[in-house]
Amino acid sequence: MTVGAADLLRSEVRKATSLRSWWALALPPVVIGFLSGLFYGAIASSELLADFSDAGSLAVTLAAAVTVGAVVLFAAVFGAVHTAGDLRHGSLATSLVAVPRRGRVVSAQLTVCAGVGASYAVVSVAAALLSLAAVGGDVVSVSASDAVGLLLAAVAAGVLWSAIGCGLGLLTGSPTWSAVALVAWLPLGETVVAVVLNGIGADAVVRLLPGLATVGTIARGQGPGDLVLPFGAAAVCLLLWAVGLAGAGWWRLSRRDLA
Repeated sequence: MTVGAADLLRSEVRKATSLRSWWALALPPVVIGFLSGLFYGAIASSELLADFSDAGSLAVTLAAAVTVGAVVLFAAVFGAVHTAGDLRHGSLATSLVAVPRRGRVVSAQLTVCAGVGASYAVVSVAAALLSLAAVGGDVVSVSASDAVGLLLAAVAAGVLWSAIGCGLGLLTGSPTWSAVALVAWLPLGETVVAVVLNGIGADAVVRLLPGLATVGTIARGQGPGDLVLPFGAAAVCLLLWAVGLAGAGWWRLSRRDLA
């Protein structure tokens, strides 16, 4: 019996949603987005910043940065746990019995994880914008075009980082180590690498790191030019990271013994 693409995707969706990890990993970015909106909205509308004309836009920028930072981390962790868990528990081998083409199965995994990463981004950024509007009042105002632009950039970041996580999970074959690597890299590891690269005079390389490429993508041309790439270059750089790691995981799976 031939298994179609729709059947394969349905199977991957069932595997992803049959465990609690998809919604357990969704809660932190949503909560962080909501709380960051409350926090920065309250600060922007406080009397302390009454004379600061850019308080509202700064609050939006900071809340978006914190929210999307949480989104990409948990989207990547979900991707890593999903693909590495398939390897660890043997469910990938079961899928290959029905679809004896590893490329098709990995494509389905990437598609499902991309959907999860996009949903994390939409819900989390929406929570941040709603709490900003509720607390910030007239001081914090986000136009419809800015909100849509921010949502689209966040969705792109969530999708690409889910692919990065998928690739890492396929490379390591370990849900634990791939998740630990992501958690260590994003909050701290990239900062250490950036400091070292700056110390040896490789400033141009720093802007190519995946975390800063994400910042450039979310900033949409409004970030500091000496720290992050312009929007188009940052988006392409992040895309190359996602394609490179997903491709490396695909290559490693093609040579892995699943028996």
